[in-house]
Amino acid sequence: MKYQCESCDRLVKVETYSLEGGVLAVVCPACAAVTRAAPPVSAAVAVPSAEPVVPPARPSLTALRVIRTDAPAVAPSALDGDPFQSPPGHCPKCVAPMREDATSCAACGLVFANFIPDEHQPSGVLAREWHALLEAWHDWDAHDRLLSQAMGRGELAMVGRLYRMRLARAPNDAQALRGRDEVVRRVTTAVPLTSDGPSPAMGRKVKSMVMGAVLVVCLALMLVLFQVMRGAF
Repeated sequence: MKYQCESCDRLVKVETYSLEGGVLAVVCPACAAVTRAAPPVSAAVAVPSAEPVVPPARPSLTALRVIRTDAPAVAPSALDGDPFQSPPGHCPKCVAPMREDATSCAACGLVFANFIPDEHQPSGVLAREWHALLEAWHDWDAHDRLLSQAMGRGELAMVGRLYRMRLARAPNDAQALRGRDEVVRRVTTAVPLTSDGPSPAMGRKVKSMVMGAVLVVCLALMLVLFQVMRGAF
């Protein structure tokens, strides 16, 4: 069983845990953070009492986001068709369901007659990685590696599209559902790499302009000094 650590936001296996007063405490093997989660509490039966009952203090609890690794997944051999093409009845661009008589997609606005398949194909590297992933579809670590590599190349959006096409063919595929949700999580939590400061090219240009202005001022001062000395003699 795996869960998502609330501290480092990683998907990790449950290796070390303990029960503390009926509260499950799980230790993350990656960052050593402790996540505590209480079991669901059934409705208590009201008992007449002359004194108010004060519940015992408990440490702050958080929801333990458990990811099932034994959920059923559809084998790649059970799916037909090109893995890089939307199945019939779905938008070829965003993979949203469409009506048979529709001429455009209600979700993304694509006019189906204007769709160019070559503009929505994965890169050669991602295509090879996806084919390899289909051979190890039940291994979530393989999914995680592909997601990390695609994120480094800026191809998470295309990976999300591939997972949606998989779900269009197998709506109950657990691995595809987890992969699609992981793409959304990584996209929404990614830190932008752009900076608000000036670009290096702009900095070099400003530096050159300043040095040029200083040189012109120095030449002007030397000319004035030369004229003063010439007049003195």
